[in-house]
Amino acid sequence: MLKKILLLSLILQLIIAPVSLFATDHNALRKAARGLVNVSGCWMEIPRQMIKVKEAEGDLAGISWGMAKGFTFLIGRALVGVYEIATFIIPKYKPLVEPEFIIDLED
Repeated sequence: MLKKILLLSLILQLIIAPVSLFATDHNALRKAARGLVNVSGCWMEIPRQMIKVKEAEGDLAGISWGMAKGFTFLIGRALVGVYEIATFIIPKYKPLVEPEFIIDLED
């Protein structure tokens, strides 16, 4: 079941993220796509933060502190995603989290 959920999450991101590329500046379409991608991919914060902490502070910190930090970021990214989906039509289209999308090649 978990594999199906993760696969669906990745498929959603591969479909939705390119749609937001057509919105070159920040607008309602990009805000809605960003919210969907962040809700479906918030789980990726855990390994992302574990890797970042491991590179900065070592293996043990990456496993312990990195996982806790990733779970905290997961909750934040999910809540921001839900907020952006619910309010995508309301102006103020700038992203509330950095990186804007969880899969960001510049990060």
